[in-house]
Amino acid sequence: MLSDKISTLKLQPPLTVQSTASIGQVVDEVQRRRVGCVLVYEGRSLVGIMTERDVLMKVVARDVSSRYPVEQFMTPSRTTITPNHTIGEAIDLISRTEMWHIPVIDPNTGQAIAVFSIQDVINYLAESFPEKVINLPPRPHQKMTTPEGA
Repeated sequence: MLSDKISTLKLQPPLTVQSTASIGQVVDEVQRRRVGCVLVYEGRSLVGIMTERDVLMKVVARDVSSRYPVEQFMTPSRTTITPNHTIGEAIDLISRTEMWHIPVIDPNTGQAIAVFSIQDVINYLAESFPEKVINLPPRPHQKMTTPEGA
């Protein structure tokens, strides 16, 4: 599984906005699309990423007006992967950078085609090994002594 390519995952196209979009517009769009982040562009260049955590820590916690542009609160995006990277490489990158969302870039065009997250790995595991995942106790070392039920 760790050697499988990112391209084997069922990743959705990313939500993108221009750097001049307001925080309010971005939050509305994130809620409407039910995603955890938005990729920020300046023209055709990827310049950053705005995650739910960024909104909470940089906007909500500081009581910032939702009229400010997203570029003032985004995290600059310098870390990307391609569909040819392996899932193991992507997990290692998340572990080293502590970036929970990583843009997936088309190597030919340089444009973002998806966003990789740990949730994608969880979904992949659940689809690949449904019997194992569904039947896991809450803690792997825990043994269930009685059947569950009311």
